[in-house]
Amino acid sequence: MNLLVLGDSLSDGGWERDPAKMGSAWPSALARLANDASESLSVVNRSRGGWRSVEILADAREADMAGVDVLALFAGANDLWRRWKAWGGQAPIDAEDYGRNLTSLCKLARERFVATVWILTPCLLHADPDHVWNREMGEYREACARVASAFQAVLIPTGEEFEASVRALPEVRWTYDGVHPRPVGQERLAWTVYHAGMKGNELPVG
Repeated sequence: MNLLVLGDSLSDGGWERDPAKMGSAWPSALARLANDASESLSVVNRSRGGWRSVEILADAREADMAGVDVLALFAGANDLWRRWKAWGGQAPIDAEDYGRNLTSLCKLARERFVATVWILTPCLLHADPDHVWNREMGEYREACARVASAFQAVLIPTGEEFEASVRALPEVRWTYDGVHPRPVGQERLAWTVYHAGMKGNELPVG
């Protein structure tokens, strides 16, 4: 299976410095899980730190999708975070426009004959799961679910399962700063994708 990953800093992992072009984030952890299960998985990562859904859409239009079996989309955190955290002159993107961008990405995948799209739900923006920034994330996860249903995409509950892990095991340092996962957080994301996307084993919480 050939997997193309488009996302933000949660997926980037410095892939441009990696000879394998996967980086150190969840895509490489997913490849290890697949390899351990003797499953064939080739990963190409084009994610960029700071990207919102609009930048991901623009990059997807230029991406070579020949031979891609699965397109993984992991966006939304920066779309919302720009309400409170300025970066690069970017404006926030509301949940409705975020959903439109996901729709365009799914249509593009269909036009390029990509058989399957995985839509990964966005994760936390603050170490406290009940912080207002995280409460607002629900709208974006709902948009993911609507688009996945409309296009028969695979909805992967990365955000929900990551939040459940933070709540169940608050003593674990899941992220560096409330947003960017430490290695244990990236492994959590990979297990979620492995289970929901590749029908592999599930990693229990708690």
